[in-house]
Amino acid sequence: MVPLIFRETDGEPNVEILFGARQHGDAFPFDGPGGVLAHAFFPPPNAGTLAGDAHFDEDETWQEGFTGNGFDLLTVMVHEFGHSLGLDHTSVPGSTMNPFYPTPSVPAADDRAGIRAVYRRHIWVASLYRDVLGRRFDDNGLDGWVRSLFSGAGPQDVARGFCYSQEYSGQIATELYFALLDRAPDDAGLVGWRGQLQQGMGRQSAVVAFLDSAEYRAKYPADDAFIDSLYRRLLGRPPDAGGLDFWRRRMQDGMPRFEVARGFVLSEEYCRNHSRDLYQRYLRRQPDAAGWRDWTDQLMRGLNQQDALIGFVASPEYQTAVEGWW
Repeated sequence: MVPLIFRETDGEPNVEILFGARQHGDAFPFDGPGGVLAHAFFPPPNAGTLAGDAHFDEDETWQEGFTGNGFDLLTVMVHEFGHSLGLDHTSVPGSTMNPFYPTPSVPAADDRAGIRAVYRRHIWVASLYRDVLGRRFDDNGLDGWVRSLFSGAGPQDVARGFCYSQEYSGQIATELYFALLDRAPDDAGLVGWRGQLQQGMGRQSAVVAFLDSAEYRAKYPADDAFIDSLYRRLLGRPPDAGGLDFWRRRMQDGMPRFEVARGFVLSEEYCRNHSRDLYQRYLRRQPDAAGWRDWTDQLMRGLNQQDALIGFVASPEYQTAVEGWW
């Protein structure tokens, strides 16, 4: 529903659970059996030192389930923890945050919508971990990026941090070794390419450099074999007769391999395929005609593929859509 972690700690907790009777250390004394069952305080910046805490009336009879004369502790806790996380009461029947006991211990649609609205930044950042880095968020990383958003960083800033991170740059480099050289990266090569990508090299420029390398030349020493490999590795298809003849003539006229490779990665077909893949992978839909044309044109003009990815994952459409993908 939302990327939040509950864990017992011996240190300073975000949520402190207290059982107390009558006057119990806050400004809201309990009233004995049968009245107010519990109360909780909204998270920071609300409620000062009590922010996020949940207090339960010790004079009540707490039990597991609904068969006795007491109150089901799980039901009340789920409701109060909703307050601890920032949810107010709702008048929607059947919702966990309805103020009248008993309420469902499984959040209803209204509750889910509310918690997603409160934690939309957490959801978005966690989605970047999932969709960009391909893994679950780590707690410190999620907290750090969310704090940066609350401190004034914009979505573009955070998305850039992911797309030019050491981790993502290393993933790009590793992918290119396997996709173009058919092997795992050596340690020195991985460090070198990762560093260049992290410093702002576009993925397309790295592709061209791999294709112009001595290692790739040794795999395809003949011009026709080289051209055929570009069609298959970059466009995912065999060469058409006209295309093969076009590039063969260019190489016969002296065009170097890096220029040929650059022609492929800036071609309309390659850029169109890549922009379509961005729509399908990150927005989970087919591209609209106008958007597809625009992103294709930008890539053909040399926009880094990492910057195109930033544009997609920092877009309002992505930020809104991911709220429903958890």
